[in-house]
Amino acid sequence: MAGITDWLDDRVQEIIRDPGLHENKADFRDQAKTLVESAEAEGFTVAEIKEACGGDVERYLLDQQNAMTDVDRQQRLADDA
Repeated sequence: MAGITDWLDDRVQEIIRDPGLHENKADFRDQAKTLVESAEAEGFTVAEIKEACGGDVERYLLDQQNAMTDVDRQQRLADDA
C-alpha cells in the first residue's frame, strides 16, 4: 500500500492548489474522477485508490483541502503574532 500512498500524496499536492474551506464533497467530483483515472493509468486499481482514500475519494479530497487550508491559516496567524 505504500506505493499508492506515496503516489496519492504527490497527486493531492497537485490537485489542491487554492486554499479554501469546503463543505460539500461534490465540489471535488471532477478532481476525484481525474485522480482515479490517473491512478488507473499508473497501474493502480479503482479498489486500491478507494482503499487508500478511506473508501470515498471525493471526501478524501475534501478533507485534504480543508486540512491544508487550516494549516495555511494557522501559519499566517503565527507569522502575524
